[in-house]
Amino acid sequence: MSAFQRKLDILQFVPTAPRKVSSRQIFENLQNCGHHHIDMRTIQRDLVNLENVGLFGLEVDKRSKPYGWYINANFKKLNLSLMDGNTALAFKVLEQSGATLPNSTLTEMQPYFDKATQILQQDSDSLLTNWLKSVADSQVSQPLIAPEIDASCFEKIKSAIFFKKQISADIKRVFSGGNETVWKHYDRVNPMGLVKQDGRQLFVCTFGTLHKRRYALPLQFIRNVTVTDDDCQQTFGELENVQFLTATSKEEVQLKLLVKNNSLFLLHGYKLSEDQTINKSSHKDKSLLIATVKDTNKLRAFLRGLGDNIEIIAPQKLRDYFCELSTKLYNTYT
Repeated sequence: MSAFQRKLDILQFVPTAPRKVSSRQIFENLQNCGHHHIDMRTIQRDLVNLENVGLFGLEVDKRSKPYGWYINANFKKLNLSLMDGNTALAFKVLEQSGATLPNSTLTEMQPYFDKATQILQQDSDSLLTNWLKSVADSQVSQPLIAPEIDASCFEKIKSAIFFKKQISADIKRVFSGGNETVWKHYDRVNPMGLVKQDGRQLFVCTFGTLHKRRYALPLQFIRNVTVTDDDCQQTFGELENVQFLTATSKEEVQLKLLVKNNSLFLLHGYKLSEDQTINKSSHKDKSLLIATVKDTNKLRAFLRGLGDNIEIIAPQKLRDYFCELSTKLYNTYT
């Protein structure tokens, strides 16, 4: 194992004060977890090196032998003065994507973000700064301008989720197929979590104590938020989390598509499913794609986007849907 991995393993065997551990105990623990080709002198040098680095709160009690190693109980943060370029780059990326972190975490991390910015600005031509300019995580969805979200409401919602407190708020309700919108005031709203889905920020909540249905509300549909002193009345089950709310319960179907050969670049290399196959068909200019998928709204939107480059052969239900859609479009444009 590498020296770096060995030092990481050393730290996991060092307790927080007032407990202590000797270098001999650390040495024996390391041998038990796979570090067989090491000696005591190596471990002692590693411990001194980690202490001198100052990043991990590692200290030693030399008042009696054997010396006792421990992590300072008051240690919480990395040493900002020792932040290097690679660490600065990591913090900068975290800052760019950290909107859904708890408010207290963002506040705690702000000195790191500021230090990272300072380090990367000191050498604007460095390879690390160039990396930050050259690499991005871009979520492509519909070509729409996202609505503005009330920053104050967002902060209060995150605070309520973190402290598990109910909120009261005005929530926009949509009725009659989207023709009517009304702002209604709600008390005893249970914040369950936040979901970022296809570029949208959604607030997941329930209402009251008995109503179990979970709602995913766009953040722009919420205003005048007040965090109450009342504890949240509902929580996720033992094996649940907010990610399960985005999962679909649609049944799996075997999708069969005739795909024009000149458009196969859309799917080659990328798959609709792990069992996807693409083979020749009886049509000289088309191939047959077969994949086991879930018939979701997202799948149908993707297939609609392929237009006349595909023909759905199966399942029949999905083929009927596109036949009906084609008829409606034809009637609309003729």
